Amino acid sequence: MNNKMIASIMIGGQSKRMGGGIKALQEFNDKNIFDRILEKISPEIERIIINCNSEEKKFTKYKLPIFNDLKKGYLGPLAGIHSAMKWIIDFSPEVKWLITLPGDTPFIPIDLVAQFRKKISKNFKIVLVQSNKKTHPAIGLWNTHLFSSLDNALNSGTRKILNWAELHPIEYLNYEYEKYDPFFNINTKEDLKKAALIEKNFLKK
Repeated sequence: MNNKMIASIMIGGQSKRMGGGIKALQEFNDKNIFDRILEKISPEIERIIINCNSEEKKFTKYKLPIFNDLKKGYLGPLAGIHSAMKWIIDFSPEVKWLITLPGDTPFIPIDLVAQFRKKISKNFKIVLVQSNKKTHPAIGLWNTHLFSSLDNALNSGTRKILNWAELHPIEYLNYEYEKYDPFFNINTKEDLKKAALIEKNFLKK
């Protein structure tokens, strides 16, 4: 079975609750969120692409492919998934699996890609992560054969990931954590402060 994968880091939103700008470039404890995500997944996967809709020049130093949403108007992460699938179909059609990671989740587990790889099956086309059984829809493994279905869903007005994903068989990858949510996402300045404390209390050696 084809188990080749490409990971897309999605930073295409407007970050309104953060006051605008690129949320992934916000820093806490002297490092930005994007660098943290990249450090976690780079050892596990050869190919990483960036879904970005503004200020793309700030990411050129990473020397990774950068692409915009195909559907204009900031339609949300579902549009980011759609655009990443199309990028793979256009530029790497031999790859059938897409991993999506939002650019505001600094604590993703270091084994996430490996665990996704174990879940690849012909019985389903989607794997979504959970922490303590709570689903995080933007962090997923998607088969690119779903592109037409997703394109139709976006054209018909669907915006929530689960509203579309639940039309297809889904497998779940659950992480049990007591101290902090590994999929904690940063939306506000207050969340940055929380993230700094999580790292200081639970992750710093």
